Amino acid sequence: MRHSFRTISTTAVIVGAVLFGMSQSSAIAAPARSAPPPAPAPAPAPAPAGGEASSRNTSSSTNSRSTSSVCYFETRGDYVHVSSSAFEASGHGWWVNGNCDATLAVVTVQLQQYYADGSWRNAGTVGSATVRSGGGAGNRATGRAGCVNGSLTGWRSVVDVDLVGLPDDPGKLVTPARNIYCRR
Repeated sequence: MRHSFRTISTTAVIVGAVLFGMSQSSAIAAPARSAPPPAPAPAPAPAPAGGEASSRNTSSSTNSRSTSSVCYFETRGDYVHVSSSAFEASGHGWWVNGNCDATLAVVTVQLQQYYADGSWRNAGTVGSATVRSGGGAGNRATGRAGCVNGSLTGWRSVVDVDLVGLPDDPGKLVTPARNIYCRR
């Protein structure tokens, strides 16, 4: 089976910002419930798309000669697809250096499945890898989720890049939804 993948990209710019002692990740606590409501079934996403995406991000650093400097890099990912080697949803994430002094970044990829109630829910195993700029086999992170059956279902991924040794903006790339024949 031949797959065609396109890159997804987004851009964010922060100028003159200096980050001190800030975490590069964040979490949102879910409200407590006494009893969970019945879970809706996974469903096809309402607006499928195909290809790849990317986003432009920034990092800032300080040194003794200047108060701050800004550099640029791109967060990239492909659309979630059915793996050619296993019956599972798969999505890749990587980064492309613009002008940053970093040579490595920690890239994480979380797959999300679309549900009939209009929500996106994390699915599968988070992929995480410390990689060089550029992408390609062995130079990217892969998120995976095993398919329970081949029903048409909406998928997307959330890609985060954290430069090693430099603080960067908290932006994450969310790839556009894509319907594939894989349901978790």
